[in-house]
Amino acid sequence: MTDWTPPPEPTVLDTAVLSNFAYCNQIQLLGDIAGSCTVPVVRHELQNGVENHPYLTEALDSLDDGIPVATISETVANRQSIVSTHLDPGEAQAFALADVHNGQLLTDDGDARRFSKEQGVRVIGSVGVLLGAIDAGSITEATADEWLSQWIDEIGYYVPYKSISEYR
Repeated sequence: MTDWTPPPEPTVLDTAVLSNFAYCNQIQLLGDIAGSCTVPVVRHELQNGVENHPYLTEALDSLDDGIPVATISETVANRQSIVSTHLDPGEAQAFALADVHNGQLLTDDGDARRFSKEQGVRVIGSVGVLLGAIDAGSITEATADEWLSQWIDEIGYYVPYKSISEYR
């Protein structure tokens, strides 16, 4: 681990998004997003989850090399302490980093999404990442549907629509 300062307007990943893409062995899609990074608390959450969810090892292995873990500044830590009454620890730290650096938060957590929108922080979820990857030509819609189905059927991912075409 080395100190890593996020770029302006980072794309900050939370545990759920990393977990979903690790489940499909597709973490590299997240690493390909400009400015993508995560935070130390998310690393800790992934480490704590590996025993019950071995696929999280892929997410952990991608940290630092493919997906940097940001060093938390005093400003981010202060913002995190303020929002920690509203969000879980990983979401609070990820939100604080995105907020302080004018970035976007990648989360599927409903409370974190609502809070972030109220605070003016742009939010994207796993489905949004899939849509972006399709638009960029990185994956096909059929592949995105396959991964979405895996998330829904195998790990209990909840979304209002079960097909990517329904989000367009």
